[in-house]
Amino acid sequence: MKVFSLLFLLFVGCTQKYQTYHIIDKHNFDKDNPQTPITKKLKLSAKKEKTSFCAGQFFFSSNAKQKTDRYLQNMVRTMCSDSQYISNSKLTETWWTTLIYSRSCVELEGYCPRPD
Repeated sequence: MKVFSLLFLLFVGCTQKYQTYHIIDKHNFDKDNPQTPITKKLKLSAKKEKTSFCAGQFFFSSNAKQKTDRYLQNMVRTMCSDSQYISNSKLTETWWTTLIYSRSCVELEGYCPRPD
């Protein structure tokens, strides 16, 4: 039983990555090259928005990580529909894999500035 447990741990991997952004410009978002745009003072609303997406793959049928990276752009564009910016946001990326199945998830949470 110990050998089976050890082998199972060798064939399962999981990782999680957190990244924070003070301000996201929805029209110019690049998660790998974060830039904080210069904006006028933003009025924060009390409402926090949160959205997430997961994709899976069997063997090499698709690339779940690429799917979540592409969908992240849609998540940023649709979040805070009344504003061009998202403030005090946190991006959480989670990946886990076994020999036959992999899953990639992304979660974005942040605050929407009140419109002027």
